[in-house]
Amino acid sequence: MGRNKQKVPANYLPVFCRELYQMVRSGIPVSEGLGLLREDETDKEVLSWLDSLCSYTNEGMPLAEALNKTEAFPEYMVDMISLAENTGRLEDVLLSLQHHYERQNRMRSDAIGAFTVPVILLVVMIAVVILLITQVLPVFDRVFAQLGVKMGGFATGMMNFGSALAKVGTVLAAIVGVIAVIAIVIAAVPSLRTGFAAWFKKNFGGKGVLGKMAVSRFASSMAMATASGMSMDESVELAAKLCGGAKEIDEKTAKCRADIEAGVSPADALAGCDLFSNRDCRLLKLAERTGNLPETLDDLAKRQEEESLRSIDKLVGTVEPAIVVITSVLAGLILVSVMLPLMGLLQSIG
Repeated sequence: MGRNKQKVPANYLPVFCRELYQMVRSGIPVSEGLGLLREDETDKEVLSWLDSLCSYTNEGMPLAEALNKTEAFPEYMVDMISLAENTGRLEDVLLSLQHHYERQNRMRSDAIGAFTVPVILLVVMIAVVILLITQVLPVFDRVFAQLGVKMGGFATGMMNFGSALAKVGTVLAAIVGVIAVIAIVIAAVPSLRTGFAAWFKKNFGGKGVLGKMAVSRFASSMAMATASGMSMDESVELAAKLCGGAKEIDEKTAKCRADIEAGVSPADALAGCDLFSNRDCRLLKLAERTGNLPETLDDLAKRQEEESLRSIDKLVGTVEPAIVVITSVLAGLILVSVMLPLMGLLQSIG
């Protein structure tokens, strides 16, 4: 059977890990359990990789090898399940993978949801301002000219800006159209989408909120790897694959691996790579002495996730009011610039 390159959707990974966990926990052979899942499945996209997976496991192939041959699952998941099969900790690892992917999906959805509202609000603000300065103000200007009155300086300036904007409107529309077409092409072509995502991640993935999210993924991966019996240098290498791609993060994880290979203690290596705060580094050193490093790393991953979400909420909480204030001030200034001459005209008539 040929390889299937249909990727498993991110939102299905924790569900599938939970299903595998229930199979292993209840003692059902994986091949038999996958067959039961296949019988009840109606989604064609899921069946596209589930058929291949069932075929491979029915041939007696280990679960990790079967997952790898489908080319539908993340490399990190395959590596962790392979390690679990070798160490006899498959049940624990599958449950940890479920929680790990649930956490990643929650962070992704929260980040997207948090930035959607400000972007829509910004677009509406720009549309309202453009409508005012290109369509509404010229009407008032013509009416005032007939009455021998001039609008205020601010409104006149905004109207002149709108006139200039209207003159180059065709060019701006063409530029926006080209950008939109390029964005659609990048989104539609997998290779271009992957390349753009890699470029963006390399240049921006290690900064700000994205950097904190990468550290959360790193700590979560380290926690699972060390709890599964993997050595520290192997754990760092595996975790770096998951959160890697950003220049800053890659440099820090590479330093951590080099320090561990040079004989530095894991806690000191993690502290020296500047991925964690001083407080977290002290906690890691204490955890290493007490033998609780996996649990502590998992706790750090959760706290990094919460901190990332708080940072997103803080940013959104700052941006949304700023957009509203700017829009209100602009609209107010335009209204005042229009109404003051009108009020003066009415008073002179009265």
